[in-house]
Order: sequence, then C-alpha cells, then structure tokens
Amino acid sequence: MHLLIVLPRLALGLAAVVCFATPPSIAGAQDPSEVLLELVPKEGANLELTRAELEALPQVQFETTTGWTEGSARYSGPRLSEVLALAGLSEQAVEATAANDYSVIMDRDLIGPIYPIIALRINGKPFGKRELGPLWVIYPYDLLPEYRSERVFAASIWQLVSLAHVNN
Repeated sequence: MHLLIVLPRLALGLAAVVCFATPPSIAGAQDPSEVLLELVPKEGANLELTRAELEALPQVQFETTTGWTEGSARYSGPRLSEVLALAGLSEQAVEATAANDYSVIMDRDLIGPIYPIIALRINGKPFGKRELGPLWVIYPYDLLPEYRSERVFAASIWQLVSLAHVNN
C-alpha cells in the first residue's frame, strides 16, 4: 500500500528535478565562449566563431513577420555578407548547414550587402534551439516582395552551424 503512494511521489519528484536541472534552451545560447558557427573556406583553415565574436561584428536589426513564427518580431545580428568575408567566402555560393543536417546552397544573388543577417537575438534576447536558434539566417520579409520567394524561404536556415565553400 505504501509503495503505491511513494511511486507517484517519486515520479513527480524526478520530473521536478529533470525540469529544474535541465537548463532552458536560451541559457546555452548566452554562453559567449560557445562556438556557434564554423566557416569552411575553399583553402586554408576553418574558422570557428563564438557568440562573443559574432556579437562584436556590426549588428543590423529590423522588424518583420515570418512564416514560421507568430506576429512581428525584431531580429538582430551581423550581416551574412560580413561574416562570409571573414573567411574569404564573399564572392561565391555557400552551403549553409543546420544542426539537423538540413543544408541549402545559397547563390550569391541571395546574399546582399545588408540582408540577410544571421540573427543572434529576437526582441533583444538570445534564443536557443527550441526557438529556431541560436543562429538564424533571416531576411526582412515584409520589406520587399523579393524577400517572399521560395528561394529566400529555403535560404532562411535556422539552427545554422556552418557556412562552407561550394565545390564547383
């Protein structure tokens, strides 16, 4: 009889421990020393960028709606073009890869001097994997009709982990 009472309480206690011991996804997204992005050039060593290094770059912010989130939000982060320039990836198509191994080839016409950005923050706060982060290639979809095309949507890769030279 006592065992029937203890087991549900034990299960509740374990559930509470798991909930409180598991850090929220945003906690990992805030570690400034965590490597978030790998850049893979055609030649030379790969470049690994931490949150602190990405945040040290000039930041762009804009407000937009997306097809994957509710309502409008303010996104901020460095320009994709500037991040690519760090590894000499500026003048070519790149393969963008997500944490789940989804990848897309981004032709140069999809990478402008200002947009897209690699969002590090939504509404001023870092976001984790559960919120499509900690890195998300994002365009100001509401700004121009060109940003509401299937090609742009496909290039809007969330949980971004690497940008690599495309072998032609």
